[in-house]
Amino acid sequence: VIEGTSCDLPWQAALFKGEKFICGGTLVDKNWVLTAAHCHVPGFISVRLGGQRHKDSGGTEQWRLSAKVFKYPRYNETNKDGDLMLIKFLLPVHVNKQVKPLPLATHCPVPGKTCQISGWGSTTSPEVTFPEDLHCAKVTIVSEEQCRLIYPSSITTNMVCAGESRSRADSCQGDSGGPLMCDGRLQGIVSWGPGICGDPKKPGVYVNLCKYTRWLQDTMRRN
Repeated sequence: VIEGTSCDLPWQAALFKGEKFICGGTLVDKNWVLTAAHCHVPGFISVRLGGQRHKDSGGTEQWRLSAKVFKYPRYNETNKDGDLMLIKFLLPVHVNKQVKPLPLATHCPVPGKTCQISGWGSTTSPEVTFPEDLHCAKVTIVSEEQCRLIYPSSITTNMVCAGESRSRADSCQGDSGGPLMCDGRLQGIVSWGPGICGDPKKPGVYVNLCKYTRWLQDTMRRN
């Protein structure tokens, strides 16, 4: 996260393959984490919750292994359309002050609304600097029309853009899969952006989760 500050979020997840940090994610239920499909790796994924630092967080952490992974069936690797993936835990987390799910948004995002992004991604760009602790920043929802002008032929209705025209606040490498939260609900997932983060003229692009409510609810209910 560029131009963010250290923060503490009980729904923020960190995804690992072995010892290697791969992506962010969001706890959406005691059994489920939602992340980006492009974060997929073969085999088990370890998920850390309740720890805001990569070093040990003093007993508040809960680690879970993936039992099953559900990539959105129509995910398009080329244009990142449908870039979402649900991970089911082998065992549910214990919900407490440090670890609790974030409800999904019930409405589509409103342009001009201020929302929050978070992650352990790079705090600088183009050179990368990965922070030890979780960072958060505020970004504003950009209208689909405006975003299509910025990224011609790259935006689908299943994507939503967010950024800051007056600051460099933005998501960056390593924030992928993490939450875009509006009004205390999960509105989007960090998906892609321009090569260099923090350009006030180039917002980040997020999965527009309101388009996937049905798939998310059905997948969690059936499994």
